[in-house]
Amino acid sequence: MVLASCSPYFYAMFTGFEESRQDRITLQGVDFHALQLLIEYVYTSVVEVTEENVQVLLTAANLLQLNDVRDACCDYLQSQLDPSNCLGIRDFADMHGCIELLNHADAYVEQHFAEVVQFDEFLNLTHEQVVNLISSDRISVPSEEKVFECVVAWINYDVTMRQQYLAALMEYVRLPLLSQEYLVQRVEKEPLLKGDIQCKDYLIEALKYHLLKGEIKASFKTPRTIPRQPVGLPKVLLVIGGQAPKAIRSVECYDLREEKWYQAAEMPTRRCRAGLAVLGDRVYAVGGFNGSLRVRTVDVYDPSTDSWSTCNSMEARRSTLGVAVLNGFIYAVS
Repeated sequence: MVLASCSPYFYAMFTGFEESRQDRITLQGVDFHALQLLIEYVYTSVVEVTEENVQVLLTAANLLQLNDVRDACCDYLQSQLDPSNCLGIRDFADMHGCIELLNHADAYVEQHFAEVVQFDEFLNLTHEQVVNLISSDRISVPSEEKVFECVVAWINYDVTMRQQYLAALMEYVRLPLLSQEYLVQRVEKEPLLKGDIQCKDYLIEALKYHLLKGEIKASFKTPRTIPRQPVGLPKVLLVIGGQAPKAIRSVECYDLREEKWYQAAEMPTRRCRAGLAVLGDRVYAVGGFNGSLRVRTVDVYDPSTDSWSTCNSMEARRSTLGVAVLNGFIYAVS
């Protein structure tokens, strides 16, 4: 009865399936030690997640629909993300439908791309997985050189089998963003590229891009001339207050990674035409118009707790003002 009350899997088994009439039940695909830990958890509400048991424990908890244990395993794996293991954790999360862990692993890979590609997990990816990674606008790299070098390294890891994928991968290397010197001294001399007509076309495109000037260069657009735009976590867009003459308390938040809008905590006071500034890890809504008159109040948003507070007001009432931060001070100008 305890198992059935805690696990939808066991509830279904004991109430509707043939197993409910059997004295002994065999569970397929469940690790014995993981099952033992989960049964103990059902009776004690305690389970210890470790490096040694986290994978089998998550697999079993997922099957038995013990969501609290599954979530604890996901939290543990998230805390262990590292350039040497993040690709493996990402695949594990994808395999078991752990969406939040998958999103965090994806973000970690993108943010630490330059370090991730130095480890064997990257070299053991399939060519489809490499394409998926290097085609992203969000990977963070000091320069496009790192992307080119990782493609060369991946091909050379098993050149006999992987040479066929060279052009398909080079399509996503943004060669025009490399310096002209690097293109001539490194890319053009790379042995892998010699004899590959498609790769030569990509190189010619990049060199041509460097010869263009002014408006002609600005109008020369291909997927390879667009700079990458890495987005770190957490990074959001806040829309605060209303548009004159409608002053409101509403605050909305756009998550740039998930591409979704969320409602955030409302401001303590209604305002529009406010000045906004970020100082430290707080957002300041300064002055503005409350629907009747200009205000001098200042509200402060803490994104870690999704809450607002009020700090010292300005000496003068200001609306439609400019706000800037310099050396730890907020300046309001109108």
